[in-house]
Amino acid sequence: MTGGEIETFLYDGMKALVASDQASESPMVSPALSGGVYYRGMRPMQNEQGETGKEDIVVAVITGNAKQFQNGSCVVNVYIPDTHTASGAWMRTKSRTDAVEAWAETLPKQLSRCGDILFEKSGMVLTLQEEALHEHFVSLKMDFYLLNENID
Repeated sequence: MTGGEIETFLYDGMKALVASDQASESPMVSPALSGGVYYRGMRPMQNEQGETGKEDIVVAVITGNAKQFQNGSCVVNVYIPDTHTASGAWMRTKSRTDAVEAWAETLPKQLSRCGDILFEKSGMVLTLQEEALHEHFVSLKMDFYLLNENID
């Protein structure tokens, strides 16, 4: 498979998981994520206040090989807007980033149930800051494995 095909699988899998969570009476992240799922470089621009106001997910394949037993790495980032305080400062919503981190821990198993690609967590789930955008993002790096049947 190509990187684009694997990225599409990851995108479709994340969209299905988010839609299921949003439709559930007891979502895995409560309340359910408010935004959409995007490929890297396709997330909408912020509004005039510098915020999207949505909890968006961005997916990307970052490395991979073209062997019969194919593997590589991908990343899922969940963006969470900071809270604008009465004093004018921007502050991380720690309870929300903690809830999203706990949900991100479950994603490799959930995504592996969606098809023939095995996903495994390859690093610690982290919350990082996007200071210029007044948001934080929870980042999950995963390795993927599959049998590439397109080898000549």
